[in-house]
Amino acid sequence: MLTGAAGGVAHLLRPALQDRFDLVLTDRVPTEDGSAVRGDLTDTAFADDVTAGVDAIVHLAANPDPGATWEQLYRPNVQAVANLLTGAARNGVRRLVLASSAHAMGQYVAAGRQPIDPAWSPAPCCPYGASKAFVEAAARMHSYRYGVHAVCLRLGATFEKPWNTSMLGAWLAPEDLQQLVLRSLAADVAFGIYHGISANTRSVWDINNARTELGYAPVRDSEVFSGSVPVDDDGGPCPPFH
Repeated sequence: MLTGAAGGVAHLLRPALQDRFDLVLTDRVPTEDGSAVRGDLTDTAFADDVTAGVDAIVHLAANPDPGATWEQLYRPNVQAVANLLTGAARNGVRRLVLASSAHAMGQYVAAGRQPIDPAWSPAPCCPYGASKAFVEAAARMHSYRYGVHAVCLRLGATFEKPWNTSMLGAWLAPEDLQQLVLRSLAADVAFGIYHGISANTRSVWDINNARTELGYAPVRDSEVFSGSVPVDDDGGPCPPFH
């Protein structure tokens, strides 16, 4: 099952999943092709129903706005995750891949600490990043309590190409996104947190554990766009990650 199926990241990921799995799509809003099961994961009954008969879940559904308030984030980024994990436990789902965000480590970016080790404690730069740190903690608990595989991916700027130079370090190319998720679904990992970043020349993100534990081998480097995107190096305390 792929949640948030109408979103931009799901649009980049879906082709790889559809080629390999009997895929169930879900979102609050319709997908362009009308193939998604419509419903809100903040509804516990819907979360229970939609996870029934599912072997694995890739969870992308969220409010992705780094400028969102706690009030705007609580239901889609906290309550929906709690309901999804509860439904997954009740229905015996054995494998989970959940989208976290580089914003969960944004303070290290602002402080200039690099390379950013995925094993460091979360240091969110905004409420959105804190909501993603909750996703990681909830997934760790779920893996421990129910003995299932759970992988959290701190996705960077996940677009066809970077929008400006401040995205060059944290870009995640579509083909690298697809590879990373597929390897996360197959990996023999009880629980893990990994930075979802391409092989960018300007990256400050340590992806070594993704290479060794998942077999992730990114093929794209954002540097090919360095001369063709607008210069915007002032990312501020909360840079434009996913």
